[in-house]
Amino acid sequence: MIYVNWYHYHIPKLFGIFSFLINPIFIYLVLKKSKSQMGKYRYLLIFFACFDVAYSVAELLTPIAVINTGYGFVTFITDGPFFDNYMNGQHGVSSRCCFISLSYAILIIHFVYRYLLLFSPDYVNRVFEPLGIFVTLAYFTFHGVSWTWICEFCLAPNDEIRDMIRPAFEEVYHVNSDIVPCLTGQYMILTKISKNCAMSKTTLAMHRQLFKALVVQTCIPIFASFLPTVIAWYAPIFQINLTWWNNYICIIALAAFPFIDPIAVICFIPSYKNTILGWLHFKKWTSTTTPSTTDAASTVSRRQTTNNSTTRNE
Repeated sequence: MIYVNWYHYHIPKLFGIFSFLINPIFIYLVLKKSKSQMGKYRYLLIFFACFDVAYSVAELLTPIAVINTGYGFVTFITDGPFFDNYMNGQHGVSSRCCFISLSYAILIIHFVYRYLLLFSPDYVNRVFEPLGIFVTLAYFTFHGVSWTWICEFCLAPNDEIRDMIRPAFEEVYHVNSDIVPCLTGQYMILTKISKNCAMSKTTLAMHRQLFKALVVQTCIPIFASFLPTVIAWYAPIFQINLTWWNNYICIIALAAFPFIDPIAVICFIPSYKNTILGWLHFKKWTSTTTPSTTDAASTVSRRQTTNNSTTRNE
């Protein structure tokens, strides 16, 4: 067992108890108190409630925590029946994370049903026919299986990553991470840059600058494209009129993306930045990067060769 803190240990268990109490009451209300106009939609509501109970069971069987490890994060099991068995625990934490995907899958199923009910009512009954039930369950299962597979084969740590995350576990929890079932996402590019001593300082500086530019280029569409459009899409669901947002912010942000994107690269690459500053007649930015040991050694070697050649000629 890895003890994080008291509320991490107790609050999820308390919420699990609430789930076991509230969801059966909800199922009873759906079965006994639903109006006839609700039709077969109540079966989807019951399916949702059963899923919520299963979610709470998974939470209690595989309690998880997250720790940052420099350029990455680790999601690991803290307790439960799978904690002491590494292989079963590895499958357990992957299966636990798949419930995140399943929650979205079941919401999509609900939205599709509501759409069919309003715009194609002739197809609604087919949802509860054998073929419709099979397609629904297949889609639901695909979400869970695909997410579990991604976690299992893409985020499971290898020996190199185990070496990277071991110091953080020993420092924070005083345990050996080699025996802890976990999934981890590590930004290997940053790790490689920070630990690679074979490159010259100039080359390392260039890689750092390019990676910083890439990070900024990744953040730009999040704030200039994804976030404004998500707000515009979901506001009508809550009957929030955001016409002003769409026209004054969302559309403007979308239009700004193509010219902001190259600016990120220009700002982080000194030669590009200096060229622009020269065109604008501003003082150029100068790098403080010093030659590396390898570069210095090459320079000394070249000087010695030149001196020897001069001596022979004399």
